[in-house]
Amino acid sequence: MNGYGAILVYLVVSAVVAVTISFSSERFGPKAPGGVKRESYESGILPDRPVSHFSVRFYRVAMLFLIFDVSVMAIYPWATSMRTFHAEGFLKALFFMLVLAIGFAYVWRQGGFKWD
Repeated sequence: MNGYGAILVYLVVSAVVAVTISFSSERFGPKAPGGVKRESYESGILPDRPVSHFSVRFYRVAMLFLIFDVSVMAIYPWATSMRTFHAEGFLKALFFMLVLAIGFAYVWRQGGFKWD
């Protein structure tokens, strides 16, 4: 079996597992949960006030952190194998870092990192 055969087997197995899990949860899961199951539950203590929601700023900062953190982590494999890339790989990595820096500067200039 060549490399593509293994990928095909992986895709078929994942599709079968996904369909099986979806079908079994619908078939064997609860049909009509009662009022107790719909209540919020945290450590056995019923809430005495409505659930508070996070501000949109929290999600914005979290998403920006993930974007830039994952992008910076993409630099690590390049740094560990710098000697094998030569000039072409170095220029590509510089271009990547330039695009990343421009995006970072843009978000900073727009006030995307301000919590207030």
